[in-house]
Amino acid sequence: MKTSLLAMTAALLILGCSDPKETVPAAPPELFVPRLTLRPVAVSLAKGATQNFQVEINYPEGSRFFRQPISWVVVEAEGGTINPAGLYTAPATAGTFHVRVLREDFPNITATATVTVK
Repeated sequence: MKTSLLAMTAALLILGCSDPKETVPAAPPELFVPRLTLRPVAVSLAKGATQNFQVEINYPEGSRFFRQPISWVVVEAEGGTINPAGLYTAPATAGTFHVRVLREDFPNITATATVTVK
């Protein structure tokens, strides 16, 4: 009995003597940094050939999307075409062209690939 009373007294002293101002605050949540990775970043193709581009993005915690929130565009007007799945078709003329992908949820996050058509 004395031992359990002594243990309980010690526990109460420890709990009662802690200063609430000395408690460690919880760490703030990590700031989300959007990223976008495009592959490949450079490719050489024959006229009329196709190339599948792939993009990887990260998502804010708890976010859910039915599809990746991205948009594709060929920068040059006569630089070929790209579909929503990232399949690029080179034009019938030689040149250096650019494929750009952007995040729709963070429009300032983009990546660009260079396509050389021979």
